Amino acid sequence: MAESDRRRLLERALALPDAREDDFFGDRRPPDDADPSLLKRIDDTALRTKLIETRLAIGLQSPKGPQKIASILRIYPDFDAPERGAVAARSKNGRATTGPVPSPQRGLPTAAEMERLLARIREVEAGVVEELAAEIDDRVVRLKRSLGDLDGSDLETAYRELGEALDQKRALEAQVRFETFRRIERDSDFAERAYLRLLRH
Repeated sequence: MAESDRRRLLERALALPDAREDDFFGDRRPPDDADPSLLKRIDDTALRTKLIETRLAIGLQSPKGPQKIASILRIYPDFDAPERGAVAARSKNGRATTGPVPSPQRGLPTAAEMERLLARIREVEAGVVEELAAEIDDRVVRLKRSLGDLDGSDLETAYRELGEALDQKRALEAQVRFETFRRIERDSDFAERAYLRLLRH
């Protein structure tokens, strides 16, 4: 899949509505190690299948037959979702989780370390906001300008892309958070990145 297609698919996934705890049916609960904003409700079965097949998501809950329960996915922004058939692990309190068991917690950070981490988050976040907002705004402007010169299937495609771009703009806050955390996590020279886990819930 082309990188641009991967990015658009991720943006569609992040734009899905967040799943609430009361969306989980019966004794099901959100996985303990999951970022709540990566748990999404989805009604589009075709999109659900595509997200799972591309390893962008795993299914946590799916209606069976006439059941009136929410369809819920867990999003993996790096396209590294556990493959189908992965064995569900158990967290300490017995809730089912999918994928690897989290490693034991490291020591708590000092106040100075947390201050450095928060300062880095603010710095990276500002750059991400400027970058993503500019990219989406440019795309919206370009699509609006093109509408008057298109017809037929090209016009329909442009309208669809414009709708997706506006959805992405509405979902920008969530995208900024994920991208900010991802960039910091990948900075191997920044030791305080180990404490990002304390800010996920």
